Amino acid sequence: MATTGQKYRAQILLEPEQHKKLAEIATRAGRSVSDVVREAVAEYVVTRTHEDQWERRLRALERIKQHREEMLRERGGKPIEVDLVKMLDEIREERDNELLAAREDLARHRS
Repeated sequence: MATTGQKYRAQILLEPEQHKKLAEIATRAGRSVSDVVREAVAEYVVTRTHEDQWERRLRALERIKQHREEMLRERGGKPIEVDLVKMLDEIREERDNELLAAREDLARHRS
């Protein structure tokens, strides 16, 4: 694994078996133990980052679930009934009116 740029020295203590396995991997690959360790750390960082992202998403979903349960409790168990099609139509109509008004304002300023 060829890397460029500045590197930072880190001293770590390995179990004898860990060092032995790393040395075997490095020898088979024709690389240094340091290079193999850098690759392993890079892979760990990527994996950990993805795991952290999933954990954040799961926590957000849990908060949504708790919020929903709280809303149901406040409403005596009755769910909120929303006509999504009607709501979207109203939002679109409102946006269309805003765009038309902006176009009319622009036309008035140009004349």
